[in-house]
Amino acid sequence: MGRGRSCRYYRLLDYQIRRCYVLIGGVNMSFTLKPAIKDNFIDREPLLDEMITTLTNRKIDMGFALIGPRRVGKTSILREITHRLANRKDVVVVYFCLWDLVENNLREFSRQLIKTLLVGFRGRISVKYKLKRLLQVPVETIYEFLKATGISLRILDEIEIELRRKDRPLDANMLVERIFALTEELGREYRVRVILIIDEFPSLIDLTNGKKLGEGVIRKIRTVHETLENTVLCISGSIRKTMEIVALSSSSAFYRQFIIKRIEPFDELLSGQLLEKNLKRRITSSAIEAAYNLTKGIPFYLQLLGRQLERTDVEPINKEVIERVFEEILTEEGDIIFSEEFYRLSDRERATLRAMAGMEKSKLNEISRRLEEGANVVSKYLAYLIIKGMVRKEERGVYKIADPVFSSWLKEKFR
Repeated sequence: MGRGRSCRYYRLLDYQIRRCYVLIGGVNMSFTLKPAIKDNFIDREPLLDEMITTLTNRKIDMGFALIGPRRVGKTSILREITHRLANRKDVVVVYFCLWDLVENNLREFSRQLIKTLLVGFRGRISVKYKLKRLLQVPVETIYEFLKATGISLRILDEIEIELRRKDRPLDANMLVERIFALTEELGREYRVRVILIIDEFPSLIDLTNGKKLGEGVIRKIRTVHETLENTVLCISGSIRKTMEIVALSSSSAFYRQFIIKRIEPFDELLSGQLLEKNLKRRITSSAIEAAYNLTKGIPFYLQLLGRQLERTDVEPINKEVIERVFEEILTEEGDIIFSEEFYRLSDRERATLRAMAGMEKSKLNEISRRLEEGANVVSKYLAYLIIKGMVRKEERGVYKIADPVFSSWLKEKFR
């Protein structure tokens, strides 16, 4: 889904759920459509242990790159890391998601990243200067306080002057250098390691500054990355093609600079554990199997299915209930989740997806036959959809829609 995912889709979904909450009289719902952390977090413990051990070890200068399809749980992992390290005295974790930006440009990115960085250090600044009021004041006040005390004065002044410029595009290279210099200086001043997490990192390429920044901004960050002593970088990405540009390909800027972790959906056992833990009602083995087959173990859809199941009073929950509730989700929530993403595509891209809808795998010649287009033309549409993360190429001449629930929604909507 596009860059407004967290602030747009989750907000719309939560509105629907709040409406259901009111209609059914205030059920205590335990499923969540936001990134799952704390008690809502399930499994991934070996990965979390490895990440925490590595990131807090100053002798290791490599961060992690998480790659996996949308809604598979990458953000939950990164948020859980942030939560578990929050009280450590030797590290400051700064989590920032590019898909949360309201304006998709360099100026907004720079301002919001600096604000997030200062929020991360708010507690340490207040302790050092014995000013508890800094815990409640706006970020802008912390910014001015740091300047007044001389900490990072030159860096903050340079950033501020550049961000105020209106007569020309911003100096992207200078801003990248100064922002990372700020993280380094804060880490040095407070004797901590800064763990900078940038969720959906490849989206930096699409930031505008008069025009799109392109791969140059990734190369610049890579150059700065080599000099970091107090900062370790972690990233994630949902679209394999863009992650190849950033870190996976031998020609990419960050090739072999991260510990690569591929995040997969839950298996049937973990899918069942998630549902059983939160439903607090008996659910049959055939129902768990049906839930897994319909969602393919993608945590977001399991959570959504669980929240809808909480509206029912059937016990035990059986296969028929799962299938009925899943159909309701496609009808009631599907448009909210998928419509904007779908209708942002070109006419031919939408037609290509409709031709593939509901099929586990689609052969190129079959798609061509359904569209009444030549294979060479259809191959171009498929290539565009692969770049956008909506289609995967399984093998030569064989493709599938990346998101199985999106595929089910297409089949339901356009049957």
